[in-house]
Amino acid sequence: MEFVRLRGIAVSPGVAMGRVRVTEPLVFSAQRESIPPVRVKAERARLEQAVRRTRRQLSLLRSKIKKKAGQDHAFIFDAHLMILEDHTLRSNLDRIIATEKVKAEWALCQVNAKYRRIFESLDDDAFRQRQLDVYDVLAKIYRNLKQKREAIAAGGKKILVAHDLLPSEAAGRLSRGNVLGVALDMGGPTSHVAILARSLNIPTVVGLHDVTGQVKNGDTLILDGTDGEVIINPPPAVQREFESKKQRYDNYRLELHRLAKMPSLTLDRVRFTPMANIELPEEIAMAQSLGAEGVGLFRSEFLYLQSASLPDEDDHYRVYSQLARSAYPAPVCIRTIDIGGEKALPQLKIEQERNPALGLRAIRLCLKNRDMFRIQLRAILRASFLRNIQLLVPMITEIEEVGEVKLLFEEIKTELRAEKVRFDENIPLGVMIEVPAAAALTDLLVKEVDFLSIGTNDLIQYCLAVDRSNEFVAYLYKPLHPSVLRLVKFIIETAVQAGRRVTVCGEMAADPLSALILLGFGLREFSMNPIFIPRIKRMLRAVEFRTVRRIVAQAMDLRTAQEVEEFVTEKILARYPHAFLKGGAE
Repeated sequence: MEFVRLRGIAVSPGVAMGRVRVTEPLVFSAQRESIPPVRVKAERARLEQAVRRTRRQLSLLRSKIKKKAGQDHAFIFDAHLMILEDHTLRSNLDRIIATEKVKAEWALCQVNAKYRRIFESLDDDAFRQRQLDVYDVLAKIYRNLKQKREAIAAGGKKILVAHDLLPSEAAGRLSRGNVLGVALDMGGPTSHVAILARSLNIPTVVGLHDVTGQVKNGDTLILDGTDGEVIINPPPAVQREFESKKQRYDNYRLELHRLAKMPSLTLDRVRFTPMANIELPEEIAMAQSLGAEGVGLFRSEFLYLQSASLPDEDDHYRVYSQLARSAYPAPVCIRTIDIGGEKALPQLKIEQERNPALGLRAIRLCLKNRDMFRIQLRAILRASFLRNIQLLVPMITEIEEVGEVKLLFEEIKTELRAEKVRFDENIPLGVMIEVPAAAALTDLLVKEVDFLSIGTNDLIQYCLAVDRSNEFVAYLYKPLHPSVLRLVKFIIETAVQAGRRVTVCGEMAADPLSALILLGFGLREFSMNPIFIPRIKRMLRAVEFRTVRRIVAQAMDLRTAQEVEEFVTEKILARYPHAFLKGGAE
């Protein structure tokens, strides 16, 4: 047996060792099959019967996942049921059957191909992954036309290997309790497989490209969901190495859960708040288990990619009210739609731009498409009755944009009062600082809003004029560049002096060294991918604020990012030798 190492994307930490079970991909394989005109009505009825059967299955899966992983993780099946009932999708299927006089299988193939083309045209990986939801629903209908039952594998616990897993497949297979780990050719960290695997503590590596072509049923596999490594048929020495690593990680995970329950306080009792960046409601339970004290950033864009038509007000309301209930009483900060530029929105048919990063995106797109924006704002206000929702507006460039948003917001509040709809009259309104122009206006912006959120990813990119995805200039993308630090320091100190809350929700908040520097600037709210919360919490609990503040003040006189990194690391380690100790998930 050949010994092979593969590298992929680590999306659910931990180490799994066991035998392989390879699952075959689900594909549409229908040929175009014509029917006589008199059969059209019966064929549409056959499709409707398959839809009803699919609806029952999705409802059952939802109940099963709710019991196994919690309410938040069952939310995906609410989304699937929304797709199933989508008028545009259903009418497209009926139209193809009626006009082309074909069987329902061919109609499903055609509609699936259309959606695939739309989603594959998007540049954003997270959005492209949403196509799986549509494919999943269509595949379920397709299988139900044939009424075949899936065979359930027996034979003990296995490591599941597949090209990809549809959300409903992942829910069905991972919830059975017989999966040690998951290895996929495809996928990314925001896929439903990744999110569900993390919630169920199943080590998972995705993006392996060709693991299905290199293993067969019965092979021995080591899967490292912490470092993104898969080892096929390892020799005894490698097995012993990973048995030891598995034990260390299991101990580390126990430590993380202990840490999640401990107070978020520095050694000199200064309070800080770790929060979560999420894009799906089912991530809340996992975030809370890792120590999140609220949602610092909820990306609402996924709602716009669940169907061929724009989501209506009730679609938005269902998601936001579920978010508010799941997190209550902790706060939930909902960012209004941040689409445009490189993140296309197929339903609006936005014209392609020569320089999308500087184009019609985020609040600019919303103010140009006010009917769409009003729908989202109304739904956010309706869902705010628990008084833990906050509204965050991205990509602000000038004061006038804030004024337009506030005016529109007040108009909608007046409408809801007239309709006798309850909402939070004092819902906090914040803006994202991710454009240097907005950063320079911080002293004016704090007078217009209730809080600020610094999107350091875009702010650094715009400040340094560096596209970090461009391999030729990525080396210039430096979060600790003195100009970046001076800008962030100005924003934080200005907000604090004005008595306004300020959060950092970019990747700087999730980096231990950067988080220390942000603490030294006076930051108290750190929002990040939930899996990074324990390491940041451990770091900040290991230091004294007064010492960090003094060290960071000295570092602000340095000239380069490297000098800043070396100086702060040396000084912190001299005072707190265990601050940067590595753990099993790092």
